[in-house]
Amino acid sequence: MLSKAFELGQVVLSTQGHDKGKSYVVVKVEDERVLVCDGTYKCIKNPKRKNPNHLKTTAVVDEILNSKLKDGLKINDQMIYHTLLKFKKSNKE
Repeated sequence: MLSKAFELGQVVLSTQGHDKGKSYVVVKVEDERVLVCDGTYKCIKNPKRKNPNHLKTTAVVDEILNSKLKDGLKINDQMIYHTLLKFKKSNKE
């Protein structure tokens, strides 16, 4: 089981690997892995599988993405991209 609690639509940061420091959005939580997307290089059709110990959670959860993912509705890469763009802009200020 996962040691950390991840929410669908939550912004997380990679702490290990070649993508260290990169931000992602959680699109699915499995038993041993968390599936994340960035809307550009890792798309919703081919999410990146990350070890949960290699991710740092943030307090940012996109409520629209969260409800759509929980209800099984379709989301697109543009929605993920804009969520991360808002997150990056808010962290710069």
